[in-house]
Amino acid sequence: MKRILIATLIGLAGLSSGCTGTTGQATPAPTTGADTPTSSNASSGLQSLKPCELFTDSEAADFGFKLPGEAGKIGSADTCDWTIPGNGGINAGIYANKGVKDLNIQGDKVYDIKVGKFTATKAEAQDGSKDTCAIAVGASETSSVVIISVVKVASGDTAAACARASKAADLIAPKLP
Repeated sequence: MKRILIATLIGLAGLSSGCTGTTGQATPAPTTGADTPTSSNASSGLQSLKPCELFTDSEAADFGFKLPGEAGKIGSADTCDWTIPGNGGINAGIYANKGVKDLNIQGDKVYDIKVGKFTATKAEAQDGSKDTCAIAVGASETSSVVIISVVKVASGDTAAACARASKAADLIAPKLP
C-alpha cells in the first residue's frame, strides 16, 4: 500500500510541477487593476466536484476498490486514492486551475486520445514506471482531471494499468462539466 501511495504521489507531483528548465524567480505579470477571470465554466464546475465522489459505489465495487477512497491534496490538486487489495489502485486528481497543457506529463509513450467528449493525454509507463498509466482529461483549457492507475508493484504490466485507467476515465468523463 505504501508503495502505491508513493508512486501516486510522485506521479501527481511530477504532473503538477510543469518543469520547463527555466531557472530564477517567478515574477507576476503586471495587472491593469481589474481582476481578469482565468477560469471557464468547466473550471468553476470542477471546483465543486469532490474527487472521492467520481465513482459511484457500484462502479467502485466493479473495480474491487476498498472503500471509502482516501481524500487528499497534492499541490493544487484535490485527490482521492482507491486501493485494490493486492493489486494497486487508482488516484484521481482534480486540477480546477490547470489544463492538460499546464501539466508535465511524461511516460514511455505519451499521446492524445479522446475520452467521451474530451481531449485527453495518455502516458503509458508514466515517469518510467512500467506498473503505471496516467490519463489527463482536459475539462477545459484551464482545468483537468488526472487519473493514475498503478497495478501490482513490480508486475511491469503497463497494459493492465492503462486498461484500468481507460475504464476509470470513461466512467469519470460523463460526470465532468
